[in-house]
Amino acid sequence: MIQSKEPSPFTLPTPLPTLRRIGSTIAFHPIIDSTNSGAFDAAAAGAPDGAVIVADEQRAGRGRSGRTWNSPTGCNLYLSILLRGPFLPSVVTGLPFLAAVATRDAVADVTGLITQFKWPNDLILHDRKVGGILVEARSAGGETTLAVVGIGVNVNWPRSAMPAELQATATSLMSELGRSIDRPALLIALLIHLDHGYNRLCDEGAGWLIKDWSQSCLILGRTVCVETPEGPLTGLAEAVEPSGHLRLRRSDGSISRLSVEATVRLRNAESFTPAMGATHALRD
Repeated sequence: MIQSKEPSPFTLPTPLPTLRRIGSTIAFHPIIDSTNSGAFDAAAAGAPDGAVIVADEQRAGRGRSGRTWNSPTGCNLYLSILLRGPFLPSVVTGLPFLAAVATRDAVADVTGLITQFKWPNDLILHDRKVGGILVEARSAGGETTLAVVGIGVNVNWPRSAMPAELQATATSLMSELGRSIDRPALLIALLIHLDHGYNRLCDEGAGWLIKDWSQSCLILGRTVCVETPEGPLTGLAEAVEPSGHLRLRRSDGSISRLSVEATVRLRNAESFTPAMGATHALRD
């Protein structure tokens, strides 16, 4: 476990580790609208595969479904990774799971804290949201040609400084650990895990990654409510299938398969306690 005080302002350590693909270039912005938008802008300007955009503050940070991602300056980690295709379908499927697993492992390396996942993109620590993931893609001719993987982690953000509407549901690594965290060290650990995992994802497909992600998922084996365009569904979250869909078994025995666009909540506001003996992932 790394224990060090954060330099101020945010500075990248040198030399940087040698990475195969992710981290080919790293651009740091004191302030940006959003790192995902910055990554797409960088792609249009010719940035290479694996380019990373890091910011100290986001003016218009966003989460899934256009939700606002609160992004104050000087305390958290905001980054996006630009990936150039074309991609095999299994690689596209695996990207959200890769981001979550790499973030979990980087946080554990640097702090010793163990984060878990709530479908599809929330990182949970002690029943509170500590981070999130937003993967966006561009396609041409029916093929995904460009993907941006956005990751946000609440690092040194005191819970007392969070907006009132977040204080009951969100946390930060510092709030849980009781000391400040070295953000550059966390960034480097994250890039190392992303690079290793992305290379393996490209070589082996998403099966191993979905299995790993499922071991840290908080909803599998639990009864959940799902918001869909056709109305709410309730059922048992049984497994994540090799396709990346969440398999939901209804009370009548029928099966629904949910994409990462589905919003899932535990029924009756159950606390985030992993179920024992849950079916976690299906084999390829």
